[in-house]
Amino acid sequence: MQRFQFRLERVLEWYRKRLRLEEGRLAACLDLVRDAERKIARLQAERSAIETSLLERATIPAADFLNLSRYRLRARREEVELTEERQRLLCAADQQRAKVQRAQQRVKLFEKLRERRVAEYTAEESRELESLAADAYLSRWSQERAN
Repeated sequence: MQRFQFRLERVLEWYRKRLRLEEGRLAACLDLVRDAERKIARLQAERSAIETSLLERATIPAADFLNLSRYRLRARREEVELTEERQRLLCAADQQRAKVQRAQQRVKLFEKLRERRVAEYTAEESRELESLAADAYLSRWSQERAN
């Protein structure tokens, strides 16, 4: 009997490569989300440190209050922009996660098909071996009866 060969092996391998590609893209998306989150945290920590250092002074010039007010406005705008960017990146990551899930499903489908074909091949091979064994036994039995 011929050795097992899955006709769709190249297709399965192509889907596996596609899955790895989509997983890489998802990892990149998640890295961008984490980067945006780090920027937001850094900005919040910086703003808190500046406010704390200013408010801990014994005397605070009016110009520093004005500068703090301007800084707060700029920092707040930047935080809003970063938060919006993070939200866009999260949406992109969710879309990419859906692509990864679809790719996983295709790979799983072809792997199950391959497993089914292997099981069919193994069953057919077993039937052939049983048939050969039965023929050999009957041949030997008929020879022994003839003698």
